[in-house]
Amino acid sequence: MNRLLVVDLTDHRYDVETIPEDVLGKYLGGRGLGAFLLFNSIQAKVDPLSPENILIFSSGPLQGTSAYYSSRAVLNTKSPLTGIFLCSVASGSFGHQIKRAGYTAIIIKGRSEEPVYLLIHDNKVQFRSAKNFWGLKTIEAQELLLKDAEISRASCICIGPAGERLLSMAAIITEGAKARTFGRGGSGAVMGSKNLKGIVLYGSREVGIADREAFKEAKKTIRINAKNNPKWVEGRRRFGSGSDMMAMNELGIIPAYNWQSGVFEHVKDIAPTEIEEIWPRQNVSCGPYCINPCAHITRIERGPWKGAMTEGPEYETIYAFGSNCGISQFDAIVAAEQICNEYGLDTISCGATIAFAMECFQKGLLNKDDTEGLELKFGNANAMFQAVKMISKGEGFGTLLGQGVRKVSEKIPSSDRFAMHCKGLEFGGYECRSMWGQALQYALNSRGGCHHGYGLPARTPADQETGTQLGGKGELVKKVAIERILFDSAISCTFARKAVRIENISSIVNSITGRNYTVKELEKVGLRILNLERMFNVREGLRRKDDYLPKRLTEDPLPTGPRSGSVVPMDELLDEGYQALGWDKDTGIPLKGTLSALDLTFSMF
Repeated sequence: MNRLLVVDLTDHRYDVETIPEDVLGKYLGGRGLGAFLLFNSIQAKVDPLSPENILIFSSGPLQGTSAYYSSRAVLNTKSPLTGIFLCSVASGSFGHQIKRAGYTAIIIKGRSEEPVYLLIHDNKVQFRSAKNFWGLKTIEAQELLLKDAEISRASCICIGPAGERLLSMAAIITEGAKARTFGRGGSGAVMGSKNLKGIVLYGSREVGIADREAFKEAKKTIRINAKNNPKWVEGRRRFGSGSDMMAMNELGIIPAYNWQSGVFEHVKDIAPTEIEEIWPRQNVSCGPYCINPCAHITRIERGPWKGAMTEGPEYETIYAFGSNCGISQFDAIVAAEQICNEYGLDTISCGATIAFAMECFQKGLLNKDDTEGLELKFGNANAMFQAVKMISKGEGFGTLLGQGVRKVSEKIPSSDRFAMHCKGLEFGGYECRSMWGQALQYALNSRGGCHHGYGLPARTPADQETGTQLGGKGELVKKVAIERILFDSAISCTFARKAVRIENISSIVNSITGRNYTVKELEKVGLRILNLERMFNVREGLRRKDDYLPKRLTEDPLPTGPRSGSVVPMDELLDEGYQALGWDKDTGIPLKGTLSALDLTFSMF
């Protein structure tokens, strides 16, 4: 039986409901199930920080089992940063604990009058006071919440001061000092708006597997795939997600100086492959059942940021605080990430907003009077670090920056051209004037300027990526988007795509659930989820005009790299994408026939 735990913080009550089997058959779990529950649980135009918004934490078919790369959980909510659909994925044991506690998903609704935390132990849910934990940073808060709960081996998620202050880029943190994060879109602010400091969760149940022999065979195939890619395994183990930064820089796709360039001349100073001996990192796993861990712990033992420590930094953080801010000091990037982890902030949005402010400073749109005396120039590592602290603490100029690029740009005339976001979400770290598939992914993505949600065409193998050729971009984005959505719904680590492919997702999901998905049927599931997410945003009022990228990308030629001179042909790309996905060319709304073929019906039709 697939159970849904519904927690009402307003009345301190909870109920358990049954999720119909046909719903899971159509949406799989994780991201897909979360999209279904979100669409059907809140009304259009709900204020993301109101009690009417909900938080959904979900597992997928793989959670609660020993499936490789399954240490993940998904969160769905309406984003306070963008005002549209949000899903977010975090590593760690939380997803396993959801399933082992006997649930497939947990919905949190309402708002508690006083700060609370939830203690969920199998069938028992307790609402405990969090007054003594309110204001604490994330790592200390998790330690004390777990101690207060008195349950060994439990998992804990929590917000920091940024979430409590309803900062629109606030994140939810788990796994203690490892700081695994539900990062993008401000989910931490939603949690803070509900006066919910954290959740401590432990499950003791064994999760059933329909066909154990088939499950073993599916795991064996995944392990063989990993063994057949030793270079990838070793690269991940040693360098994590930054393993190919040098190659990406040569391709001209690492955003630098607030996307003024796709090449960073100091990349050797921050690329993990080049600084292994200068700044050594300790390889660790982000959770159980990973057969080639790619996470790292970095400790800074000298220099002005001595004592800084973080899990990572991963590629996106290195881009956000490094190349995008013109920063070549790796230790400063580590120190900035540590502050974000402690206060509960999304590093991408934080770094991107600072980079945007640096360009405003460069162009004279901001001065020292505006920045509390900060010399906010590209390459000024100390100013970058101080800006992170000001955002984290809500001090002075940081109060403005903490609202994110879109809202800051609205208050600085003549800055929207280089305000690097789409639909309010700051871009992930892939310059797209030379990779038009990536540009289309950013434009169509259901959560905004996100590098994750619809796959990553910029990292598609060279024999599949057609760069700045227009033809085929719609089909390319459709393909990688479906794959990413299925990974997020199963739920499997998307970094493991060399070892786990759609056919492996099919076999392992079938072995666990007893279903009989073909790859084609799974692809239909992924496309159904993609269109449901789109319809959530359509219901919020989004149309074709909202899919456009900043004029920097569509009008300013790329100044450097092998595809210098290129710009994004926005209209042609949108036409390509809409045609591939079966969306109306003029509005961007999925066509009635497209929805009907996916068994989706909506009252607006």
